[in-house]
Amino acid sequence: MVESYKDVLQDYGLSENEIKIYITLLKMGEASVQAIARNAGLARTTTYHVLAYLKEKGLASSIENGKITYFQATNPQRLVETLTEQKKRIESIIPELKHLSLTITEKPKAVIYEGAKGIRAILQDVLEEKKEILHYGDLISLTNALPFIFPQFIRTRVERHIPIRIMGKHEEAHIELLKTAQKEKRSFVFIPDKFIFKTSIFLYKSKVAILSIQSEPYYGIVIENKDFYDTQKNMFELLWKAYKK
Repeated sequence: MVESYKDVLQDYGLSENEIKIYITLLKMGEASVQAIARNAGLARTTTYHVLAYLKEKGLASSIENGKITYFQATNPQRLVETLTEQKKRIESIIPELKHLSLTITEKPKAVIYEGAKGIRAILQDVLEEKKEILHYGDLISLTNALPFIFPQFIRTRVERHIPIRIMGKHEEAHIELLKTAQKEKRSFVFIPDKFIFKTSIFLYKSKVAILSIQSEPYYGIVIENKDFYDTQKNMFELLWKAYKK
């Protein structure tokens, strides 16, 4: 199912009323505040405020015609341009932010993420790993719970040439994954069915991400600590060696 434009615009950062007004402007073209408010189903005062916010964000413009002000939406391409500008600004301060983080003595960090959006944020962080990723536990729930997000994670990982080793129970869903294992830089080791995993775990760049996605509400915990990571990695390697055929 394709994501609705409302969901995408909310992720972009627009409020519900901003989305209503922006979509109304796209449909109407040039229009007065009174006409926009009527078509959007909002109070005139609210519409004035929302239009001001949209203008600040570069998503609306206005012209004076006599005593009446008319508004119109800017080209939707502006949404992408704004993100590009924001990305450049953020990238420019990354070195300074990293320097600040280095001034603090390292200590364990644990962050909890909730919902599908939280799991997506974790998977995006996993993809920042430039070396091999280790993954074990509940493998099937990722695809079932995240039918759009997880396939995109796989595609991006392959595009970035990041290998992954996966350990879990052998299930029918793995048959197709095994066929493309070499092409997609994927290695498997299967453990006996008597071992039941109810979470999915990723090991990457001194972090351990534990995902609970068998049923909603989904949540994930990311622990960043080298000692904890090394212990988990050693356990993974022991099991990998034990069950590698």
